[in-house]
Amino acid sequence: MSLLEEFIDILTEVFEIDREMIIDGDELTPDDIENWSSISHMELVCRFEQAFNIEFDVEDITEMDSLGAMKEILTQYGVDL
Repeated sequence: MSLLEEFIDILTEVFEIDREMIIDGDELTPDDIENWSSISHMELVCRFEQAFNIEFDVEDITEMDSLGAMKEILTQYGVDL
C-alpha cells in the first residue's frame, strides 16, 4: 500500500467519509466534514503518528486545518504523499 493510500484509508476510517470525497479534497476543512471534531482530530493525529512512525509538534497538530495542510505537514516529516 502506498503512503497516499494509507493516508486516505486513515481519513476515511476516522472521519467516516467516502474515498471520493478525499481524492480532490485538499480544501476540505472541519466545516465540510461532519465528523471532524476535536476528538476525531486527535484520533487522526495518533493514527498518522503510528502509521508513518513520526511524532508531531503541537504547533503542527493545530495547523492541520484542512486536508491539504495535513499533506503539507506530513511531507515536512518525510512522508512523501
